[in-house]
Amino acid sequence: MNVKAWVTQLVQRLLVTYWRRRAPIAVAHTPWKTAPADNLQLTMNLVMPLTDQTAVGRAKAVKAVAANIDQLFSGLNNVGTVHTARFDLIGGNLCMFSVFDGDFTNYIRDFICLFGNVFDALVGGLVVDPPPCPCSEHPEAFIDWVIRHDAFQIPGDLTSLFPQEANLENLGRDLVLLLDQNDNVQLGRYSGYPGMSVAQIRQATGVEW
Repeated sequence: MNVKAWVTQLVQRLLVTYWRRRAPIAVAHTPWKTAPADNLQLTMNLVMPLTDQTAVGRAKAVKAVAANIDQLFSGLNNVGTVHTARFDLIGGNLCMFSVFDGDFTNYIRDFICLFGNVFDALVGGLVVDPPPCPCSEHPEAFIDWVIRHDAFQIPGDLTSLFPQEANLENLGRDLVLLLDQNDNVQLGRYSGYPGMSVAQIRQATGVEW
């Protein structure tokens, strides 16, 4: 890195620190809302930092997921509102990304009821700041824990995050501070509803599976 780039980054860090202290933004983590329709797809992007982020620690996380994957997927299937879900290792984080229908709190309560004990066994000892255990006995605390570890979801209309901001030119500063507060963010989300499913197309054309 040349001297000019180093100085630029130093100035940027100092400026963000100044903004954080003297002109903080008033945007909390986006609260979950009930979906207006039961079939509206919502997302959960759970990011859980590992206690051991070395290759050995990441290997332990892979083995833990593999040992519980059948029960996890069976539980997700029984929830009945989940479209897709997957477990990923990204950097030093164990992540669970899912797309589901309806209300967030109902989804998490069903999640706890059907395979909360499996999730307890999976993350216990693996992640920093683990959820209350057993989660089945602490549903409200578990919901709060999920919200804290969910990636901040930035809407397409940035101005909706800062309704109190009269001067739109300040949104650049506010966005920088928002990203300073949230390491993990979701940038946009698309939900599509095809006119015909693959099964319908195969049935119409006589193509078997």
